[in-house]
Amino acid sequence: MTESAPLQPERVNVEPVLALKLEAQCGNDPQQIAQAMGQAFGTLGEFAQQRRVPFAGPPRAIYTGYGPEGTKFTVVMPVAADVSRDVGEGPVTVGDVPGGKALRFTHRGPYPRLMQTYEQITAWMKSEGMLATDADWAKYMPMWEEYVNDPESTPEENLITNIYVPLH
Repeated sequence: MTESAPLQPERVNVEPVLALKLEAQCGNDPQQIAQAMGQAFGTLGEFAQQRRVPFAGPPRAIYTGYGPEGTKFTVVMPVAADVSRDVGEGPVTVGDVPGGKALRFTHRGPYPRLMQTYEQITAWMKSEGMLATDADWAKYMPMWEEYVNDPESTPEENLITNIYVPLH
């Protein structure tokens, strides 16, 4: 994403999905978030591989909290509707991820530059009267990121991350 590229959010209706899910929490530093997210997605990937569960869509990170106590999120990997919900005991669960109306913003480029995109989203939302202060982000939880392409096989500059802000 170039510095001068204006945000062009789209209003979308996101369909619910069945997914493998893993809740996580970490500090608020972007490096801590990236590390915790990488570990969580690694755990989900290993779980799916061991049980031969195929994925049915791009992975997501659903942010459920952000504040002085840290960042709370759930990583999810959509699976086919016929996957068993009984996965035994452990941190990984299978469950529904709700859909709904949302604004979708698109970030193009390396994940470390996501913070710049979030700054633009915040400014846009303030200009639209959706946020008075940064604390108003709590009204839009859970919000999520959807990772469209694989960072293992896609050059950083070509990565696409969709950022969804729910409209309640």
